[in-house]
Amino acid sequence: MKIKDLEAQSGVPRTTIHFYLRQGLLHPPEKTGRTTATYDQSHLVRLRKIKTLKKGGRVPLRFLQDQLAEDKAAPIPSPDNENTPIFGKPSATMRERKEKHRMIIRKAIEVFSKNGYHKTKIADITSALKISTGTFYIYFRNKRDLFIEVIDEVFRTIVGEAVVALKGEMNFVERMRIRGQIFYSNYAKYHELLTQLRAEMTRESIWPAEKIKAVYHGLTLPVIRDIQAAIDAGVIRPIDPDLAAYALTGQIEIMSLRRSLDEKYTIHDIEKFLIEGFIKPMLV
Repeated sequence: MKIKDLEAQSGVPRTTIHFYLRQGLLHPPEKTGRTTATYDQSHLVRLRKIKTLKKGGRVPLRFLQDQLAEDKAAPIPSPDNENTPIFGKPSATMRERKEKHRMIIRKAIEVFSKNGYHKTKIADITSALKISTGTFYIYFRNKRDLFIEVIDEVFRTIVGEAVVALKGEMNFVERMRIRGQIFYSNYAKYHELLTQLRAEMTRESIWPAEKIKAVYHGLTLPVIRDIQAAIDAGVIRPIDPDLAAYALTGQIEIMSLRRSLDEKYTIHDIEKFLIEGFIKPMLV
């Protein structure tokens, strides 16, 4: 609904609605243009809740913030039956909430990868999952926060798979080969998301730059440790572990990109090239 419809149905003036938005008492509407936005039933429910808390009089802003913060811990009720939560239960257990959180992230990975960050609307994700916008805002403050968590999930997947695959493996060259395989298999699934994150670095906001630093630091840190351990064991010659880790990570990434362009090279061709050209020359 447009803001005039929200005004009419809630009985709350738009100036007050805008005030509630600035103070975080209402979650942001879905932007449809530079100066236009749409609201849904969850905004109407929240305005009714605020009116109930105020009981027709003035109350401190802090009181409203505290009360609504507590209310946010439970699913937002449907305006068609305000005693029935959207999830269909009086309250969601912690396990259910975690699963709902993971479900939104998994769907967001699909949608962001297909549409791109800027073209994706929150409604694209909520409609695919058949949940309300209000439910979305229980778990994420906005689309940017969701995108950040999506990137974190990608990072955790890559690092987690490496930990499992490398368990008990002591050979340095083999460890590097396994890391390369895992990065490649995930690059095929997630490279569009990483490309979008790098693209955001060209804009005015500083958050993409900080996030991309954190991602690459997390990806290279285990490689740095492997290289340092190999140096300490006398397996490879003394080199700068940090630079070497970033060089290897960069080579694997660009080779993964090359592999995705056509069928000229197999993953075995790329693996052999990187081992012979970059890893074996490190050996003592």
